Amino acid sequence: MNHKNPKDTQNFITSKKHVKEILDHASINKQDNVIEIGSGKGHFTKELVKMSRWVHSIEIDEDLCQVTQKVVKPFQNINVIHTDILKFNFHKNKDYKIFGNIPFNISTDIVKKIAFESQSKFSYLIVEKGFAKRLQNTKRALGLLLMVEMDIKILTKMPRTYFHPRPCVDSILIVLERHEPLILKKDYKKYQSFVYRWVNKEYHVLFTKNQFRQALKHAKIDDLNNVNFKQFLSLFNSYKLFNK
Repeated sequence: MNHKNPKDTQNFITSKKHVKEILDHASINKQDNVIEIGSGKGHFTKELVKMSRWVHSIEIDEDLCQVTQKVVKPFQNINVIHTDILKFNFHKNKDYKIFGNIPFNISTDIVKKIAFESQSKFSYLIVEKGFAKRLQNTKRALGLLLMVEMDIKILTKMPRTYFHPRPCVDSILIVLERHEPLILKKDYKKYQSFVYRWVNKEYHVLFTKNQFRQALKHAKIDDLNNVNFKQFLSLFNSYKLFNK
C-alpha cells in the first residue's frame, strides 16, 4: 500500500491543552518506555518525553522528523527514528507502551502489526470513530482476529475542532489491552482461515449440516446474526474437534 504522503492523510492536534487532556486518559508514567507511532510535528512527543522514561518516536516523513527533533532538542530520553512503522521491528523482550495518532488510511495495517508483531501490553491510538467500531464488531474479520489477543476499549471522544486540518469524521482514543491469547499458537493459521470463511458465510465449507447443528447448539446460538465472541470461540473449538 502506498502511503508515502503522510502529510496528505494526517490530521494534527497542535493545542498543548488538548494534547495533555488526551494523554491524561493514557496510563503512562516515569517507569514506562513508549513507542510513538507518527511524531507529526512533535506535539505529543514533547509531552510523552516528560511523562515517561524513554520515547522511541517513529515518523515516515523526513521533514516532520526534523521538526520533531527541534521540538525535543532539550531532552535526552528520546530517539526520533525516520522509518515506516509498517517496516519497523518492534523490540523483543522489552516492556513498552505504544501511543499514536495514526493515519486513517493505514489504520488496519498498523493495528494488525501492533496486535501480531509487538509485545505491547497497552497501545493507545487516536483513530476514526467508525474504525474503532469495526474493531469491536464480531461480524467482521479484523475484530474476530484481534479479540483472541486483546480487549479493545474506547477511552474518550475528540471533537473535530481539535485537529488541523479538520477531518470530516469523528475521532476517538482507544486502548488495545493485551491479554493471554485465547487460542494456541499452533492453531492460529486454522483460526484465521475459520474467521474468513465464517465472515463470508461459507458455513458448508466449515461444517457438515449435522456438525453445524451440534456446534450451534453447543455454543447456545439461535441467531446467526447475533453471535458474541465467547460463542464464536465455542464454534471454533467445535470445528477443531470435528477436524482433528
